[in-house]
Amino acid sequence: MSRRLRITLGIIAGVVLLALALWGVDATELRNNIARAKVGWLAAAAVLYLAAYFVRSLRWRAILHPIVPVRVSESFHMLMAGYFLNYIIPIRAGEVAKSFFLKRLKGVPIATTLPTVFVDKLFELVSILFVVTMLPILSISMSATLAALIYTVLAIFLLAIGLLFFAFRNPDGASRLLCALFSWMPHRVYSKLSEFISLFVQGMGVARREARTLWMFLGLTGLAVLIDGLYFYFMFRAFSVDVAFTRVLFGYTLLTLSYILPTPPAQIGYNEFVIGLIFAGGIAVGGVARDEVMAVVIVAHAMTGLLIAGVGMWSFGAMGIKVKESFRRVAGVAGDDGTKSGRSERE
Repeated sequence: MSRRLRITLGIIAGVVLLALALWGVDATELRNNIARAKVGWLAAAAVLYLAAYFVRSLRWRAILHPIVPVRVSESFHMLMAGYFLNYIIPIRAGEVAKSFFLKRLKGVPIATTLPTVFVDKLFELVSILFVVTMLPILSISMSATLAALIYTVLAIFLLAIGLLFFAFRNPDGASRLLCALFSWMPHRVYSKLSEFISLFVQGMGVARREARTLWMFLGLTGLAVLIDGLYFYFMFRAFSVDVAFTRVLFGYTLLTLSYILPTPPAQIGYNEFVIGLIFAGGIAVGGVARDEVMAVVIVAHAMTGLLIAGVGMWSFGAMGIKVKESFRRVAGVAGDDGTKSGRSERE
């Protein structure tokens, strides 16, 4: 399937999700709720939103340190540029792009640094344990759709943990397993991909070498999740909607975890649908009207979209890398193991 077709289908899916999210919402009430937003709370929420990303950039920088030291500003720019790519195209290209940025800026092969992105994402998924733990504590009654979302993310987390430990214990076996999954591909593509997989599995040792800093990684993850919760709690306060912080923290953590799944470009409709599912019935928050929830998420979506676009473009400029070039290079990264592959690399 071509990239253009994937993007087109993603936009269509997003429009459908947005229609479902807004189904039955009174347009007049929605406009009135949006108009009453308090600018002070929104400004504070915007600061917290970016602060959570900054903390995540510190975590990735610490994971990356054994391979290539980078400055705090560099890790933040690479992370935000990657999130910007993730935001506008529905193929999670931003994760691979961070390794591409390192190749451009530091000359490190992509396959060498890509495992740090995997390990960083794995720590992000650790918060699913918080979500599962909070279910009985908050006495949350879930819909079938919400339960399916939670168990899907949990399954992905457990699968990633299994792959990580398998790579620790038996690197050769892990390489053979991953190669076998792609053995159906054309020989030319498969040969390059198998080399890439071998380097990737070897690079998984970064997590083993840094096991002593596990608690620091977990601490930064917990801090980022807490700031996320405060950001969305402030968004509710901006509309004078009274929801307990623990429930906001649970709901927003679940939303961010769900981004491991494919989402439409710019998350059109996705945020509205999932937030509506969670806060307007999914976790029985206690009397929050659907039009109030939609007002919060629509303004939050617009504000964060502007922040990601603005900071993301600024980050590309700070790194001296063009957005269009990143699209082109990331699309062909599967065949780039960071070594000479018969074609010149124009930097």
